[in-house]
Amino acid sequence: MTTTVPAILSVRDAVSAARYRVPIYQRAYAWTADEIETLVSDIRDARNADPTGRYFVGALVLHTERDPDDHTELLDIVDGQQRLTTITIMLTHPTVRQRFADAVDLPTIDPRLIGFEGRPAASRDLARIAGARNADELERLDDDGIRAAARLVGALVDRGELEAADIAHLLDHVQLVRTLLPARTDLNHYFEIMNSRGEQLEKHEIVKARLMERLDTDTDRRTFAALWDICSDLTKHVQALTPKAARTALYGETWNRRTAAGFAQLGEALDAAREPAAARSILGLLAADPPSAARTGATDDDDETPRYGAIIDFPNFLLHALRLHVSVSGVSGAREADGDEVSLDDKTLVEQFERVFDGRGPEAVKRFAEELLETRFLFDNYVIRTDSVRDSTNDDSNWVIHRAHKVGEGRTQKVSPLTAFGDTVEHQRVLMLQAMYQVVDSRRAYKEFLHVILRELRQQWRASTEIDAQVLIATLEDAAAQRAARAVESGVDTGTAVQHFLFSYLDYLLWKQYVIDGELAPEGVKPAEFRFQYRKSVEHFYPVQPDRDPLPSDIVNRFGNLCLMGRDENARRSNLMPTAKIRQYLSGDQSLKFQLMASDATAADEWGEAQIERHGRLMLDLIGRSLR
Repeated sequence: MTTTVPAILSVRDAVSAARYRVPIYQRAYAWTADEIETLVSDIRDARNADPTGRYFVGALVLHTERDPDDHTELLDIVDGQQRLTTITIMLTHPTVRQRFADAVDLPTIDPRLIGFEGRPAASRDLARIAGARNADELERLDDDGIRAAARLVGALVDRGELEAADIAHLLDHVQLVRTLLPARTDLNHYFEIMNSRGEQLEKHEIVKARLMERLDTDTDRRTFAALWDICSDLTKHVQALTPKAARTALYGETWNRRTAAGFAQLGEALDAAREPAAARSILGLLAADPPSAARTGATDDDDETPRYGAIIDFPNFLLHALRLHVSVSGVSGAREADGDEVSLDDKTLVEQFERVFDGRGPEAVKRFAEELLETRFLFDNYVIRTDSVRDSTNDDSNWVIHRAHKVGEGRTQKVSPLTAFGDTVEHQRVLMLQAMYQVVDSRRAYKEFLHVILRELRQQWRASTEIDAQVLIATLEDAAAQRAARAVESGVDTGTAVQHFLFSYLDYLLWKQYVIDGELAPEGVKPAEFRFQYRKSVEHFYPVQPDRDPLPSDIVNRFGNLCLMGRDENARRSNLMPTAKIRQYLSGDQSLKFQLMASDATAADEWGEAQIERHGRLMLDLIGRSLR
């Protein structure tokens, strides 16, 4: 294979005439049931539509390298590794081979068809699938993603959703567009082109590759890649994503402390966790407790399911880690106190990392990797997120702050979550404060409040490896008061122009007044049931354009007549009079300000200028007292 001209390649040819390698800078295998089932259904749909026609499944972009062991040609997969790995699992799966061998001309596939640089468990798993005699052997696979994919392929065959005719069509009628990049290709530049066109490699993967280029040894690059991969999945606690055998070294005996281990020690722990059983002595295996489970490197099914919804994605999380790194290192001319010259905008992710690390060597990259793990640990254990296990609401407001720790002994060891600060008033306040910010600043970019939280968490943790909830509360309340003061200065009697944060801040003050301070709430107000939701639209309680008895615009636009609601609710309620709104829509799901207005209107049996003025004065007085 020497031509660099794009060529059309059948799947049969793609899996029969080459050896591939997934470079270490690529992300780990990550296709889920959605992607795999979509591929299978697309193949079947194409077969049903035209049994002899060609179906192009995507691109396969390759770069020629040499195997360091036997110097044979390897083809690094620059684009298409998720798809090709899935196809390989499908064609080598023992259930597929056993059920369809008589009906399909299955090719003999080299167990080494695809290798993963720096991920020996993934390489071994693909070889194990190819050599497995039955599906039961696949339960011992180490890589979570590959094991899940293998289970799904077997289930699809068992359910009749993957048939012999589908496999035959896949082999001889499904085709790939193969491109072999010239030997001197600047891969960094190519990655940028791919990313700008919406291809598989994303900006954070470009950053990963460029940082790894600055490291001197394969060992350091392997450690960096492992730490990066552990930190990139935000659906579980980082402890659950770390191989079991490495957790004590990284997080202490109870798995809830970030140890002081440096880059080299982190690498040693992760390498030890990846150590294959065949490399250890029989005496060592017998002495281990548990004999095998604790040293497979797997995170095991008894650990957390992907239950959490993070308030940020990984690229934007990287920018927070970079800003904290800059503030500590004092690089790139940043102010050491805050590192504010790092913008929390992922559109410039690559450029910002290039600027910060320009002219810096491997030690800076290692230091950043250590800080990335530290930041991720603090983020997971002390920052708000949604929990799909705890609640099934549709509004993404089932907020939790869960700190992970170890439970069980021996084979039963696993990660388990508890409320970060226990069943305390302080925990409730931290939770509500963070939710107050999140429902206003819901975008994943520009989360300045998250930077305030992470900076405070890091300062406390480095001082004492503990987080003082009261100090965190004071920091968040102080930042909120400053922001509320700016919102008040921008105008409070300006109708829909009032800053949304002011309403959320007021709801927090009301919740604190009734739930924490114990003041009796008026009839109809349910502070104990209140939670912050994504209410994005300013609503006039007395409508701007009622069917009758309109009030002057300067009256209806006063703060006392305003509250936040969801956009759909706003559209339905906009022209309803207050009594109609109360009758049709009032519930504990509404903001506390809305509930107070409804209570006042019900008590007075009207809602007019007097009620608007009184309610607005009380609310602004409450805000004003908090700002002093």
